[in-house]
Amino acid sequence: MLTEWGLLQPFWLLLVPVILILFLRRRRFEAPWPSVVQRGRIRYPLDSELGNNPTDSSRYQPRRERLLFVSMILSILALTQPVIFRDSIEIPDQKDPVDLVLLVDTNITMVLKDYFDGEQPKERMSLTKELLSEFVKEFKGNRIGLSIMGNPPFHWLPFTDDRGAVLDAISRITVTLGGRLSDMSESLKLVSNHYLTDLSPVVVMVTDSGMQLGESSPQTAAKSLAEAGYTLYVIAIGSTDLTQEQKARTGFVYDPVDLTLLEEVANAGAGKMFHAQTMEAFEEALRTISQEHTIENRSANTLPLVDPLYPWFILLSLLLLTLAFSRRGVS
Repeated sequence: MLTEWGLLQPFWLLLVPVILILFLRRRRFEAPWPSVVQRGRIRYPLDSELGNNPTDSSRYQPRRERLLFVSMILSILALTQPVIFRDSIEIPDQKDPVDLVLLVDTNITMVLKDYFDGEQPKERMSLTKELLSEFVKEFKGNRIGLSIMGNPPFHWLPFTDDRGAVLDAISRITVTLGGRLSDMSESLKLVSNHYLTDLSPVVVMVTDSGMQLGESSPQTAAKSLAEAGYTLYVIAIGSTDLTQEQKARTGFVYDPVDLTLLEEVANAGAGKMFHAQTMEAFEEALRTISQEHTIENRSANTLPLVDPLYPWFILLSLLLLTLAFSRRGVS
């Protein structure tokens, strides 16, 4: 169904007055066009004495002038790209200008089972992998990278927009992948050295703060990260207060999360600290981080669906041009 006409390049209409002035001037002085095709002549010794009579194509011919004028106007209209707007579609997968780095602690205390799904205890690492996978699936930013907090830490996945690759990398994280202990300070330094970006860089560090090593303080490393333009969010995983029965079911010597340390690190990194006391609190922390870097009231980008009309203008212009320089174009 035809809904609306339009011109994609309307500025070409500025040539119309120029063409109009040109043809009015030619009409006033009846100046002929140069011959497009020189007609062949038989040359003989007396040719110069007989003179050179002008051919029909070199005379000013009103009918030809009108055909040429209309042909040029049609050519200009073709340049403006006339179209019929039929409908429009929204462009999917709009991305926020954010590059995200996931920094996951894999020290031995991540085997603690101090989360409970009903009566069933859940390991810190398995919960981290499960919820980070859901977070990645719903992430609206640009690229995601993944590093392992260990001793030493290492670069697990460079920036990529392939969500499948990120999910696969998360699924292969295991406890002690980076060693039994971890170095938070060196892990933060690794992020600033390996994940360079011109977009808004966000770091989400998931850690229980246990078994930490390092020569320099993580607060200093977090401050350097913030000075480089990164925003550091810390998700403190692990409980601080369990019943004796729950402590007995954690499966390891219970090590509570150090909230004071992680609060200081998050503040130094110009971000926030979230304590994931429950699975729901972990999910809420990830949701809040996503909302912090989501553009609100984004105007939906649409792609118009059009039917082009300019080929018809070109065809008609060529037809009139051919007719103008044929014998039928002569008045």
